[in-house]
Amino acid sequence: MKIRVNDTELYVDVEGPQLHVDGDRWAERQTILVLHGGPGFDQGYLRPGLGALSRDAQLVFVDLRGQGRSGRPPVPTCTLEQMAEDVAALCEQLGIERPVLFGHSAGGFVALHLALRHPDLVGGLILCNTAPTLAPMHDENPPPALAERAPAEAVEVAARLFGGDFSPGTVDAFNRSVAPYYAGPQHMALPGRLLALSDFTTDVAQYFFGVLAAGYDLRPQLSDISAPTLVIVGRHDWVCPPVAGRTLAAGIPGARLTEIPEAGHFVFSEEPSAFLHAVRDFLDRLRTTPVHNRSGHVGERAVHR
Repeated sequence: MKIRVNDTELYVDVEGPQLHVDGDRWAERQTILVLHGGPGFDQGYLRPGLGALSRDAQLVFVDLRGQGRSGRPPVPTCTLEQMAEDVAALCEQLGIERPVLFGHSAGGFVALHLALRHPDLVGGLILCNTAPTLAPMHDENPPPALAERAPAEAVEVAARLFGGDFSPGTVDAFNRSVAPYYAGPQHMALPGRLLALSDFTTDVAQYFFGVLAAGYDLRPQLSDISAPTLVIVGRHDWVCPPVAGRTLAAGIPGARLTEIPEAGHFVFSEEPSAFLHAVRDFLDRLRTTPVHNRSGHVGERAVHR
């Protein structure tokens, strides 16, 4: 379905019921709002790996503005801040209260902005293969870089694309020669299958990497995030490397960090058992441990801090 928010429409799909029968009564599941990466992709590549969580929560998958099946507003409006405002408006439109935000890669950038701009809206954060900045960060034990794993031609293609060349030829070459290295060495066939499930919107990606990426740095604001947070990283992720996840976990008060050794940038599909265990443990803690919100009152839904 499409929901009108602000100056555009967002395509939304739901997996799993919110209400379920628990013995002789109705019980309400948590709602997880799922935000895809890119920018430029859509929810498609996330569906296989996250679908199992519909046993535990209601999943609301969102195509962010200008991407996937959502509307096509002017590209300069496709900022991280505006995407966050769209998601906040979507929650208001649908009556979603204090959801858990799941942000993968650039979807994590949007989730972080939303948690900072609307702290009372967010019941929890799951930050998966994401980063607080795209600036280089020192790591004494980094994952193997692309240049250490891939042939020189693939490294050159990646440099062209991340430098702003999103021509069809470069995108096709990237999907063939670079995308397999987004996964850990044991899972290199996986990225191609996942990305085939998503449509790629080149103009939004080009605008982000050409105009916005250099200014993205939320490290100074991480301590202002009040939502209970789980950070998940893949040991072989060179795109949003483990040091980025460690920086998030160190900067966000009370955040938990899970590093999955054999995974790269798609931990939810590369190592689903480890991923689901970490997320389900986090959701259980949200359900059982009460916290105070920013106004000092105990929230209606118990969460972990």
